[in-house]
Amino acid sequence: MKVVKKILKWLGYLILLCITVFITLTLIPEKEIITAIKARDNTQFWNMEKGFKIAYHYLPSRKLYNSSENKAPVVFLHGGPGGYVHSSIIKTLDQLTELGHEVYLYDQRGSGLSDRLEKFTDVTFKSHVEDLNEIITQKINKGKVILIGQSFGCNIIVSYSSKYPKTIDRIVFSAPGQISPPLVVNKKYIDLDSIYKVPDSLNFIEPYNFNNDVNKVAFKPKALTATTGALLLDKKLVSDKQMDRVLNTLASKFTKGMVCDTKNVLPEEGGGGFYAFMATNNDDDIDPIREKIKKLKTPIIVLQGQCDYIPYSVAFEYVALYQNSQYFFIKNAGHEIWWEQPEEFIKIIKNFID
Repeated sequence: MKVVKKILKWLGYLILLCITVFITLTLIPEKEIITAIKARDNTQFWNMEKGFKIAYHYLPSRKLYNSSENKAPVVFLHGGPGGYVHSSIIKTLDQLTELGHEVYLYDQRGSGLSDRLEKFTDVTFKSHVEDLNEIITQKINKGKVILIGQSFGCNIIVSYSSKYPKTIDRIVFSAPGQISPPLVVNKKYIDLDSIYKVPDSLNFIEPYNFNNDVNKVAFKPKALTATTGALLLDKKLVSDKQMDRVLNTLASKFTKGMVCDTKNVLPEEGGGGFYAFMATNNDDDIDPIREKIKKLKTPIIVLQGQCDYIPYSVAFEYVALYQNSQYFFIKNAGHEIWWEQPEEFIKIIKNFID
């Protein structure tokens, strides 16, 4: 009995020590490796109906044209979830203003320069869709718009187009993420690779695999504490400031998987929203939309880089579902196409929208 008591005693000490170390590591402030994003000269804010602010970057038209032309404004949706508007895309899409279009690039709720919301559940997939509708119909309020989505931004646009198609002039899907919810037939998830096979004419290249970088961060005490509090208690047990630093540090590593050549990775600008990233990724309350968008005749194009880490089948499903669509394969470009092939990227978009 004495031996058993001794083992239990030391086991208790060990558990207590582990808990103490875990709490200590959680409480130690996260080092700011990437400086937090700051407002730019053209940054403005919309006061949303729900009482928070969304930051946006407005690029006015630079072309004098007959007002009767009524050029549709362009609205850009960044990737993520929990991403933000990078200065490189502002510079790239500014070229569309030469055609007579205004351009709006906004940070989705809970990320970038937009407000962080009080509750974890204040950010949902449906809330992103409704934010876009409020922005188009109330904040911009200039009729139909041209939507350009990058990665996760494409997911928002797909759902939005199934619900509010009359507000859209045309759509550009850049390196689109998998349509949500996943394709299910007879209660079985369908592997898109088995439906949309890569044509022999397309030579895709595997980019840098960033999964190990992501896993190292996911199991940090601070991330585990934040995840547990958010998912179980709807509480932010670790501050937005601390967790955004975690995501920004991680982003500075996984962006190596967004290009063909890692020399072309652009510096991280510190706009990540950790809780927005986690809340949206863990939200499965998404309405099926595939049958709805099959009926739409909205003109669309899908752009995908040769080194995109997202499979061809995921991108091509967009083309297969929308009636009036076209696929563009861009050589020597990764997930962030304009980082390596900005001229080709903007040339295709210009030809399509003008």
